[in-house]
Amino acid sequence: MEPIPPEELGRPRIDVTTRVSGLFRDAFPQAASVVHDAVDAVVELDEPHETNYVKKHVEEEAADLEADGVDPEEADERARHRVFTTKPGGYGAGTNKAVDEGNWDDRSDLADVYVQWGGYALGSRGRVSEAHESFERRLGSVDATVKIEDTAEQDEFDSSDWYAFHGGFVSAVGEISGSDPASYVGDSSDPDDVTVYTNEEKVRKAMRARVLNPDWLDSMEEHGYKGAGDLSTTVDVALGWDATTGVVSDALWSDLADAYAFDEDRREWMRDVNPWAVESITATLLEAIDRGLWDAAPDVADRLRDINLSVEGDLEARTTEPSEMISDD
Repeated sequence: MEPIPPEELGRPRIDVTTRVSGLFRDAFPQAASVVHDAVDAVVELDEPHETNYVKKHVEEEAADLEADGVDPEEADERARHRVFTTKPGGYGAGTNKAVDEGNWDDRSDLADVYVQWGGYALGSRGRVSEAHESFERRLGSVDATVKIEDTAEQDEFDSSDWYAFHGGFVSAVGEISGSDPASYVGDSSDPDDVTVYTNEEKVRKAMRARVLNPDWLDSMEEHGYKGAGDLSTTVDVALGWDATTGVVSDALWSDLADAYAFDEDRREWMRDVNPWAVESITATLLEAIDRGLWDAAPDVADRLRDINLSVEGDLEARTTEPSEMISDD
């Protein structure tokens, strides 16, 4: 590992904390080792703190830990943690699990989940160690979060993993530090035209380009039960993004309700091929209102409740219809 000389670098060395997936941890432990070794190399340089923020923060944190009674060698090791993941055998960020199951009262609960799931440090040769306190300290010092996307075949609403990782990161930094970080998405799907968006811009771009695109919505009818289920999942993901980052405006929630619940033709199609999707969509929209994520007009909430109760009645009737009894007589 060869540090770039300051005169060639032309800027201070920036301190970066990385949260990698369990899949990355298992498949590329050597990559985590490279980052770990880079931190070690940079900390050992004879450079002033104003041009080497990694060295500055490691030395300051190690001193704080020693003041709290931590052994100097252990304090130095803990202060150098910069790559975090889940515990061995664990996968995901946990945030989406909490949102899906409704096991949260406010964003601080989601931040706690993110820290608990991701508080394991990756060190030399991919060695994993429990490091929740280090992870929380690192999150509390973050000024900006960055998510890199290298494909146009998926977007922020394809699965809950997107908000679980990046949204969870933003929520944890915001809750621990007391203010939300600047948040960016680097889109390198076209290597010749790399673009950087704010996270809010990227989420809203995905909503306008696909989630609320009439052509895409109509195309889902070709997929029957699965298509309706995917629409339901999309609304669930919108709830997760708003719960963690607050990027879904009232206007976008209204547009979602119009397209996914109030469009009579689309609703009746879903009711025919997958009534559970209609029930889930309306329940999620109502949850957004109940949790204060969407300031919807009372008549909008009443309309959603009416649709939800009507579909619930249909589903209950389906499960309680008498079936032919077979006996040995």
